[in-house]
Amino acid sequence: MIVMKFGGTSVGTAEAMRLVAEAINKQSGSKIVVLSASSGITDKLLNITNSLPEDVATAKTIFKEVEAQTLEIVRKLEFSDSSTIKVTELLHELSQLIYSVELMEYISDNVANRIVAYGEMLSTTIFSEYYNQSDTCIFLNITDYLTYDKKSDTYFLAKTDDISQVLETYKTIVTQGFICKNTDGNIANLGRGGSDYSAAIIAAEMLADELQIWTDVNGVMSADPRIIKNPLTKNRINVGSLERMAFFGAKVIHPDTLKPTLIANIPVKILNTFNSENHGTLVTTEKDNPIPTFTIKRKCLLYTFRTNSKKNLYQVNKYVTNMIIKKSLNLLSSVHIDNAVHYVLERSIDKFLDSDMNYESNEIDLIYICELNNSKINAILTNLNNLNIQHLEVDWSIGAILILANADNKTEDYDRFHDMLINVVD
Repeated sequence: MIVMKFGGTSVGTAEAMRLVAEAINKQSGSKIVVLSASSGITDKLLNITNSLPEDVATAKTIFKEVEAQTLEIVRKLEFSDSSTIKVTELLHELSQLIYSVELMEYISDNVANRIVAYGEMLSTTIFSEYYNQSDTCIFLNITDYLTYDKKSDTYFLAKTDDISQVLETYKTIVTQGFICKNTDGNIANLGRGGSDYSAAIIAAEMLADELQIWTDVNGVMSADPRIIKNPLTKNRINVGSLERMAFFGAKVIHPDTLKPTLIANIPVKILNTFNSENHGTLVTTEKDNPIPTFTIKRKCLLYTFRTNSKKNLYQVNKYVTNMIIKKSLNLLSSVHIDNAVHYVLERSIDKFLDSDMNYESNEIDLIYICELNNSKINAILTNLNNLNIQHLEVDWSIGAILILANADNKTEDYDRFHDMLINVVD
């Protein structure tokens, strides 16, 4: 049995849903299909909850957008009247929930969670109705099975034997990601990345043979395709590297969401709904990888604090570090060189610093390269003349290089640097 999780873009249009059905049918054996809300819908539903109860007019306008996007998918999938009614009933429930908030002039956390949950309720209802036009699946409401225990801050899947019995009969289950119920019986959710986490919990609890995460890219790339022209799809990636890539800003699946499957030693593959023939990327604990990963975060801010003694440097470091923690800022890197300490952050901290502090700040690009062996690191270090670099650190123990590069490096410079990395590997 495998668990197949499809993200928002995979169920964002009628055409995408058809591709999801094709991907499911290419897999043999039993399948649990976990769906996100259609792309953009969760954000719209969150905007509705943020507008209520003060701005009912805005909430109703956004609801109309949700309704239009949903019914457009239904229209293009050419639903029967009975299938269309199931979707319109959900939309009516959502509108009534918004109306109840308008009457009460108050929105509780429970009601807000119920509103947001309609994203997954709509996508799974639409897809299961479409799939049953030509194939057979059964829709299970995940809130009857996945529970959040507030006391222990854990999620658990109940009635796994019942799910197994359903699989014996229907072979394909369609259910929601992201949402669940808490131990009080109220609708809750797993937060951002929650659909991946839901799928991982289901895969681990059901002892799946594999978890597949279907997205709109071929897998984990050797670099960000929005910056680098010709990145390669990695056949596999070490989970530790995936974690560090996420920390340094790469748009990848966060490994924390995959922990249940990694603990259970269940393979995880990242695949492309829109190119199902591609091999995708296997998330693994193995460290050796023929293709390194090049993560770049452009236009960060480098803050440099200089002192005349190590004692003063310690005091500055303590002050700045405490301020960063207190303000919940994202510290990307810190470096001590002689009597100076350097911090790389995503945004300005000028307004948080005492006026008498002696510091400099300037824009830099942060580059993180991982999954390198020693020979590859040595080869890269001899080919750094392509970039204007301010600072470089090598972590030989994990096979990684951190570079602080001048912000005036051009995209073409990074293209050449990436090509050099690939050539070193080859």
